[in-house]
Amino acid sequence: MSNKIVLARNPSWVDPGTRPECKYSPVIVAKEQTPDAIRTMQDALIKRIETCRGLAGPKDNSWFSFLRAGPSHEPHLRSSNVPVIVISGGSAKKLAIDLSTDYSLAWHPINLRNEPLYLLVHKLDFNNYAQAMAGLMAQYRNMHLIGWDGTGMTGFGAARAASLAFADTLPYRPQRILMMDQDVIQTEASRHTNPTVHNKLMNKHGAKPIVGLGVGYPTRVPVPRPFSNTPAPVLADFNSPAQQFVSIQAPFRKRTQRTLLAPEIKDDGIYPAYMVAGGEDMLMGMQLKLNEDDRNVALLPGRILKKGLQGPQDNSNAYWNEARVTTLRTLFEAEKNTPLIFENEPMSLGELMESFVQEGWIQQHPGPDSYTASACVIERIILRLHKLGEFPANIDSTVFNRCP
Repeated sequence: MSNKIVLARNPSWVDPGTRPECKYSPVIVAKEQTPDAIRTMQDALIKRIETCRGLAGPKDNSWFSFLRAGPSHEPHLRSSNVPVIVISGGSAKKLAIDLSTDYSLAWHPINLRNEPLYLLVHKLDFNNYAQAMAGLMAQYRNMHLIGWDGTGMTGFGAARAASLAFADTLPYRPQRILMMDQDVIQTEASRHTNPTVHNKLMNKHGAKPIVGLGVGYPTRVPVPRPFSNTPAPVLADFNSPAQQFVSIQAPFRKRTQRTLLAPEIKDDGIYPAYMVAGGEDMLMGMQLKLNEDDRNVALLPGRILKKGLQGPQDNSNAYWNEARVTTLRTLFEAEKNTPLIFENEPMSLGELMESFVQEGWIQQHPGPDSYTASACVIERIILRLHKLGEFPANIDSTVFNRCP
């Protein structure tokens, strides 16, 4: 029997006009796979995890570390406080201008009513953000800048895992955090300080450790005026993962008991750190069983809106242009021989990227475009593997496996 994984093009990704709506989904992985192909899919999952562990560091020296800027003494904070963690990158100047101009971002310090705000960036972005945000941090005493370091490991899943690892370091031990993307707009339907929204949120938390404060969309829109004037999402949109603006309950990472021979071990939390190219939210939702009858039951009924950030580019963006590309290149080299059947033609993952160039779907191979596309293909395979109920039993998927 064939051990090759059966794929087809995703028409919406191939079409430049609709690609932004599904930019992480270049292929459709067939629902019907042979038993040998399923084993190939499992091997791809295991190889992805092992490669990411190698990037994160050796097993006895693998952890997140953090840089900090902003007020360091917060004795007034208690476990009942709900810190906001915003994941950002490459937008220091744009955010500094936006935060100084108006209050339309949902996480603007003035919108949080003195709850602590942590702007989480990779260590390579830290100095850019520290310079751009110095005035704002002096003005808003609840604003902090945090730089995360995952050794050689980067990516969307790693950044979200870093946010949970950071939450574990907070001395006031919050029982819940809010995590949101850097460009989420304040609206009445998803405003966490709205009593109605808060009550609905806590009701859903009775059954789910993570709740989305609304349905997320990929497109950026103008800021609504007034901010209460936002349309409700349609029923079909509730198939979306919990993303862009979420509430997460403690414990943020599970722990195993400390022994005389080994320090306390912590997992990566609910986000799979090895999903580097945008699949972390979907796999997290599958693993937590957030979907029932093609509907994500962990979403509130509001619509999350995002704006396009305006302003000058940062002088450098070493995280995105260098560290991220290094991660993707390393993954491609490990995964390029994955055997596939793409639209009835047998080929490897590397050959698939060459065909993407020939079709005009990506600009070049090898290069950042093809490394990103190939990582997305493997993540589609991993997601299909989970949907098929064929994840290896008791798999250790931890990448960052020591406490800070």
